[in-house]
Amino acid sequence: MSTVAGKPFRVAFIHAPDPVYADTQNYGAKFMPVWAYTLGAHIPGDGRFELSLTDCRFEPEAGIEEADVFLFSGINQDFSNMDRVRAELLRRFPNSKSMIGGPICWSFEQAGTLEQLETFDHAFIGDGEEEIERLLEALRTGETLEHIIKSPRRFPINEARPFYRPMLDNTVGRYYGAVLEVSRGCPFLCEFCDIRILPDNNRPHNKSPELIVSELDHLARQGVNQVLFACDNFIGEPRWAEEVIDKILEWQERTGFRPSLYTWLTINLNKYDSLMEKMRRAGFDMLFIGIESFSQNSLLETAKVQNTARGMIDVVRQIQARGFIVVAGLIFGFDSDTDEAFQTTLDGLRDGALLSGDPSLLTALPGTPLYRRMKLSNRLRDVRFGLGGYKYQTNVRYVLPAKTMIDGYKHFVSEFSKGSYQYQRLKGFFELINEGQFVAMEGKGFGNLGLFIKMIAANKAALWQMTQRLARFAAQPANIYWAFRGFLLALRNLDKGGFGYFQFWFFAWTNAVLKYRYIADSDFDIESVAEDFDIKDILPDDYQSTADEDIPAGKIKAQLRATTAQLESVIAERA
Repeated sequence: MSTVAGKPFRVAFIHAPDPVYADTQNYGAKFMPVWAYTLGAHIPGDGRFELSLTDCRFEPEAGIEEADVFLFSGINQDFSNMDRVRAELLRRFPNSKSMIGGPICWSFEQAGTLEQLETFDHAFIGDGEEEIERLLEALRTGETLEHIIKSPRRFPINEARPFYRPMLDNTVGRYYGAVLEVSRGCPFLCEFCDIRILPDNNRPHNKSPELIVSELDHLARQGVNQVLFACDNFIGEPRWAEEVIDKILEWQERTGFRPSLYTWLTINLNKYDSLMEKMRRAGFDMLFIGIESFSQNSLLETAKVQNTARGMIDVVRQIQARGFIVVAGLIFGFDSDTDEAFQTTLDGLRDGALLSGDPSLLTALPGTPLYRRMKLSNRLRDVRFGLGGYKYQTNVRYVLPAKTMIDGYKHFVSEFSKGSYQYQRLKGFFELINEGQFVAMEGKGFGNLGLFIKMIAANKAALWQMTQRLARFAAQPANIYWAFRGFLLALRNLDKGGFGYFQFWFFAWTNAVLKYRYIADSDFDIESVAEDFDIKDILPDDYQSTADEDIPAGKIKAQLRATTAQLESVIAERA
């Protein structure tokens, strides 16, 4: 397909996430499609191309105008909706082309299910920044492109460009703050994690601190006050992280801007006292950290070595004592888990004074060592493209009986949702930040109640969800009593941002009530291994010999040693 002479080639970015998944996971908050602004920056503005963005969460699909190519990106859970939108657009505009890229393509390739993407004219696997101009020029001039296209290498993110400003400036105001990708890669070795298996991704790749600050400055001048630093591990290279924070502090002092920041990192942050203090001063109030489990055995099984070096609870308390809210990632279903795992997690959240704790069930992501181990032992289920897109549907057959998993999960969420338990954790948190290590923060915090309410007011599904949230919460009068006591605690800690902490605690608590008030056995689609399953098969004979990731051999062996040793221990105990 060649472009009409004298007219630019029309490139339409279509952001079409699964509406149910998006609403239930983010509770009405909508985050910007970083992929579109990023790729847009790498498309030349020399007149050959005309760019547009449609976010189907805001704009009616019927209003999408004709384009020469429609570009899609998303995660596995988005596939059905993206394919539906693609089909509708191609019905209206049969001469247009469609191309899909992003995490879904990589995941489908690893799972061996790329044929599911054959309805798109082209599927691109890998980083698109260096390739997008070539691909669009080929389409513009009528050159033939293969259906499956792979990037020849990882994009050097230190060569990243600023977001495509015309598109950003016209749309950023409708999202919950902004999302700014700052780095890629993580040096750790978790068996279940697909970060390590991306090409050359088992080490940090960082944007320059100067570019990050430049982007922050532009966003702040657009009125953005909440920024999520997207990355695989912000402290994958601690010296770089501290340099970034130093640059941010200098910029804040120079301009007076004080955006609130949120990011993802690992538990070893506790080793860097100076960095923690600077991050608080720079505006970080929330940190996502993969706690995964309070069981040493389960952590060893997945080779989460950074979580096993010291007592997990003490480390979490050290980080939170500075004033950070640790948003804890938790997982149930490791082979090392026992039926005590659910109560152990409740105890750990309470003793660590963690204000959040929404668990997932272990899922084998395509391409990971865990996926390979489950496949070798015939423990994979063919559901939802191999991902846990719905909270209680996973692709792993668990060693624990399914009834034990379901009963344990229901016990966890029932106890977690109780007002007395919630109050204990909030009280413990306020006691923790009054121990003398608290670092004050000038910003208002990443959790912005006013902005959140403004967003859901324009979303019927989110409004209905909020109505359900409040109704289910108020249906148990004891909840109101404990919430009031929590509010009194916040008033006594106003000098340390007490209302902000109360706001997060209350939001996380009502999330749990919303999701779990009427949870039933029928909400779970999970399986356990057959009764005659040989426990020795949790460690298949060829698990080690088939490990062929493109990461240093020493690191592969380190993960295999940790996982194998722990699984052998499980076998010895249960055989």
